[in-house]
Amino acid sequence: MERHYYTYLIEEEFASHYFGREVVMFKLFYDYHWTNLDYKKSQLAAKQIEYITEPIPISHIHKRLKMNLSREEYRQVDCIYKLMVPKGSVSFIIKDRYIEILAKGPFEAETVFFEILRKVSPCFLAMDFGMERYGWLNPVKERNFV
Repeated sequence: MERHYYTYLIEEEFASHYFGREVVMFKLFYDYHWTNLDYKKSQLAAKQIEYITEPIPISHIHKRLKMNLSREEYRQVDCIYKLMVPKGSVSFIIKDRYIEILAKGPFEAETVFFEILRKVSPCFLAMDFGMERYGWLNPVKERNFV
């Protein structure tokens, strides 16, 4: 079974605020990506998503990937990385506002990339809309402002 993750870098303020209430964010992204919203609602969702997310730090992620993956393990074409694992494969596609991860085979396949992203920021939220699974790659700590 193939898994398809949309992974967004959430602004730290929103990540802290919605820690433990990720379902609210999941619903926004789900509606935007998977529901046939009318034009007005789609534009509103796009603006909300742009407001709560950060652009993907592409060059930083390229450096991390090259530091953590050996040349034999993956192939790269521009912003697309393909990693072969026993009994499966993973594609990692970097876009301006999110990263798509397509994984086939064992669930451990995508964790290679998740571990690398975890080192970049604690505020990555990964969502698999088909299986309705979502979560922080690195749980954001709640802050007490007392």
